[in-house]
Amino acid sequence: MINEVNKYLGSWMDHSRHLLIINMIDEMNVSVDFYPSVGSEPVVRKLLGRKALSKNMKGILQEQGLQIELGEEELGPTLQLKITHINIKEYLEPRVVMGMYDDYEDDFGVPWIYPLTYYKRL
Repeated sequence: MINEVNKYLGSWMDHSRHLLIINMIDEMNVSVDFYPSVGSEPVVRKLLGRKALSKNMKGILQEQGLQIELGEEELGPTLQLKITHINIKEYLEPRVVMGMYDDYEDDFGVPWIYPLTYYKRL
């Protein structure tokens, strides 16, 4: 499994210049930092009754890909990252998955992660 996690590690940037930094915790778990752009501050996330920065977000490798907790752990929403290849180049294909208590907003309560575009390794 450690080889699978290694594929996701490192710094990734999408076409909107969003930056993801993925670090290994153990063979199944990672820590993820999100920045709206290089050199910017992390985003303040609104969680249940508190706020947290978009740093050290928990991620876990699952069958569908890497699942990153954007909201409350175990409640979501989550960012699902899947490795894909386009013209021999490797990218992370992002998708936001609704959380347990989402109120069906178009942005799933995490407008700061949008727009979603493919991430390329830096």
